[in-house]
Amino acid sequence: MFVEPLDLRSSALVVWDMQHGIAGRAYNRAEIVPRIAELLTAYRARRLPIVYSQHTVPPEGWGNPSMARNMRRRGVPPTGFRLAPGSPEWEILPELAPRPDELVLPKTTPSFFVGTPLESMLRFRHIESLVLTGVSTERGILETARHALTLGFHPLVIEDACGSMSPEGQSAALAQLRTMCDVESAASVVARLPPIA
Repeated sequence: MFVEPLDLRSSALVVWDMQHGIAGRAYNRAEIVPRIAELLTAYRARRLPIVYSQHTVPPEGWGNPSMARNMRRRGVPPTGFRLAPGSPEWEILPELAPRPDELVLPKTTPSFFVGTPLESMLRFRHIESLVLTGVSTERGILETARHALTLGFHPLVIEDACGSMSPEGQSAALAQLRTMCDVESAASVVARLPPIA
């Protein structure tokens, strides 16, 4: 069945958790950073909205207990993944640094919509589609795409601009995402953006 491509004029580019402490651990970091940079250049040239997520892990005892349990299950000690504001691990990679007019929202969960004003801010701007990039595909990208669908937004995942902690995690997440939303390459999206005014 053919599904018409999304109209990108009402889209926002989401740069998900491209911080030293997260993106720096992705197995495919070297491949995705240039693709995200290309998308940033294309969106900036067209003055289309760009939103960055910046993950912050609260001090032990103040975060979501189920997420803390999940981290322990994966062998990460409570003090081993702090991402405190202002720490080097918390900072966004300099080659993808946001500009002053771009939105940076701190968040504490794998869904960009939980505990943030993102939904209302997108609706204020009449944004209908989210172009998702960043790390990690199997956690935040997947959860945010699911939540976006529930709220009536159209998620579009950029397969060569999303990173993962393992090739297996990347492959499994992309397979799941293809069953629920659009998945394209960065080049395909750039080619479909409106002309530069």
